[in-house]
Formats: sequence, C-alpha cells, structure tokens
Amino acid sequence: MKSIFVFVLTIAIAGVVVAASFKDEVAGKWSLTVDAPGEAVQVVLDLKQDGETVTGTMSSGVGGGNITKGTFKDKKLTATITADIQGSPTELGLEGTVDGDKISGTIAAHGLGNFAYAGTRAK
Repeated sequence: MKSIFVFVLTIAIAGVVVAASFKDEVAGKWSLTVDAPGEAVQVVLDLKQDGETVTGTMSSGVGGGNITKGTFKDKKLTATITADIQGSPTELGLEGTVDGDKISGTIAAHGLGNFAYAGTRAK
C-alpha cells in the first residue's frame, strides 16, 4: 500500500513540475490573422525564448522583419518588430495574451493605428 501511495504521489508531483515548466512558454511558430483595413493579413511569427526574453522573426505577404525587445511574462507578450513593409522600413509594436495554443492582441504601426489579431501555435 505504501509503495502505491509513493508511486501516485511521484506521478502527481511530476505532473505539476511539467505543467509549471510550460506555464510561460511562447517559443515556436504562430499563425496570425491581422485585421488590416479592408483585408485580413496572414502573418507568421517564429519566436525564440530565453527566460522572459523573446526574439525571432515575422513574415507575411506584405513584408517581414525581426522581433527585438521582446518579453513574455504571465502570459503577456510584448515586442518591437523592425520590419520592411512593402519596401518601407517600419517599427511595429506587438502586444498579446497567450492562452494555451491561442494568442490574441494588437499590432501598432506608428501613424497607421492599432490592428487586432488572433492566432494559434503551429503543431
């Protein structure tokens, strides 16, 4: 009986440790749909994470760029994207909230406004 209890307790603790280790994880590829004026723009984020620091790339049919000054903490992602959008250098601000394999938030383009997005993590 005691060995069964120890086994069950070990499994429960291992489950908590595994769940905690994935609690604040945003690394990977994300497919987003951005609500731009008059169209939905498909965007792919390829994120790398080192602790709370996030870097990576952004690509879409209208341009791409590098993700810098990124942080991820308590399910909140914030980052700056230095991008080339249709031939113009542009700095974008990215904010989002991660819920499991879903993300939603806004992308801010100076002088153009804020654009809502939603997406999912690629499996």
